[in-house]
Amino acid sequence: METEPSDQQAIQVALDAFIQTTTMEDAQKVIQQHPDLLSDQADLFFSSIIQSARKQGHEMTAQALDERRDFIRSVRAIRSEKEEQPG
Repeated sequence: METEPSDQQAIQVALDAFIQTTTMEDAQKVIQQHPDLLSDQADLFFSSIIQSARKQGHEMTAQALDERRDFIRSVRAIRSEKEEQPG
């Protein structure tokens, strides 16, 4: 299934907002406001941003973005576990 251009724009706006956060609390708020950040499409888009940073020689930026992507992945994993639990 392809992502519609408007979906891609929404993910990009959400990722931009997430990347600009300076605290974990703000990051969590952005994730709550933009649950599409937990989607496979957002993960792929984030990966392409990281890869682009590395290709341009911005390794420190890529590492910082990698840490933020890992945070989103951990939130995603926690939510998946909660959804699988009965009750």
